[in-house]
Amino acid sequence: MSGGASLWPTPAQEMLLRAAVGPEAKAAEAFIAWKRMIDLDVEIDLGTYGLLPLLYDRLSRLGVSDPLMGRLKGIYRRSWYETHALMHATAPVVAALEARGIATLLLKGVPLALSWYPAIGLRRMADLDLAVRPEQARDAIAVLNGLGWIRDARASDEALQFRHSMLFRRPDGYELDLHWHIMFEACTPAADAGFWGRAQPLDMRGVATRRLAPADMLLHTVIHGLRANRWPPIRWIPDALAVLHRDAATMDWDGMVGFARSNRLTCRLGLGLRTLAHTYGAPVPPPVLSALRAAGTSVLERIENSVVLRDTERLYDNAVTKQWVIFADYCRVARRRDPVSFVIGFTHYLRYRWNLEGRREIVPVMLRGMARRLVSIPR
Repeated sequence: MSGGASLWPTPAQEMLLRAAVGPEAKAAEAFIAWKRMIDLDVEIDLGTYGLLPLLYDRLSRLGVSDPLMGRLKGIYRRSWYETHALMHATAPVVAALEARGIATLLLKGVPLALSWYPAIGLRRMADLDLAVRPEQARDAIAVLNGLGWIRDARASDEALQFRHSMLFRRPDGYELDLHWHIMFEACTPAADAGFWGRAQPLDMRGVATRRLAPADMLLHTVIHGLRANRWPPIRWIPDALAVLHRDAATMDWDGMVGFARSNRLTCRLGLGLRTLAHTYGAPVPPPVLSALRAAGTSVLERIENSVVLRDTERLYDNAVTKQWVIFADYCRVARRRDPVSFVIGFTHYLRYRWNLEGRREIVPVMLRGMARRLVSIPR
């Protein structure tokens, strides 16, 4: 998928992963091979850059001596500083929410850095992912506004109905992603209640909050990571390995598989866990992989995977496939509706995604689009 979005690491990124998180015995050899494949004097992609602190840590512990180590050390120290700065900027938000009785749960980077990676500087991140309970989302937005955080210009109040999160920025550039559903793929009361019920305590710079239980963190990491991206989303691999290396022995595998079945996520979860086990030697029990494979792939998963496992950017370039992307997203939002409610709900969702004032605009917009395409056809 050259020039578009990709799902898997490039050959150079695969070699970097082997050097940074693969078997230690072959790490130095993989590092040398990776250096032959890249040019660090030109701009590198964000996926690769985010793994360089891990590479530096691995090579340092192995006693590798190389002219590149000085530059890698600088990248590691910058990651350490930026992560501390991000937590310093966002911890007051967590404290303010908790003080107002709004429970918080941290997702992705910060809890991974604090609970699963051996050092904070090893997990680079660009923002804080913060979850609140769905019924407290509006209050949380008000608190953020009061603290000077400004929501993304594309976000609207309807996002609370149709999406799972909203991006906020501070004038000095810091970002915070506010979630009212833990996962877009599981925007249901039962799923959210389960995540919150299994959540574990977390201390963030002296502020008491929460993080996902290990099995939930692993599932969230894999499902979020297996989505095609302009920069191959390779960070999910070391994240998942960090969780597995610490908690595989006590992991609630049955609960994870059960959640994947009830939320129709067995295909992507199985794909991710098989990759971790077969390519990186992760301690995933074979019966877990067998159970996920035996679960089959639901119609909803097939619809969703036709989008998230492909080059979404190219799908958006075509008027027809762009609407298929929107339909696939809607299937997650509208799950378990009767046929009539499903169709009516889809018209509301189209109005939201097309940024229209009312549903009466849908047909005229479609006709204008068809007219433009007819005019553009070569004669």
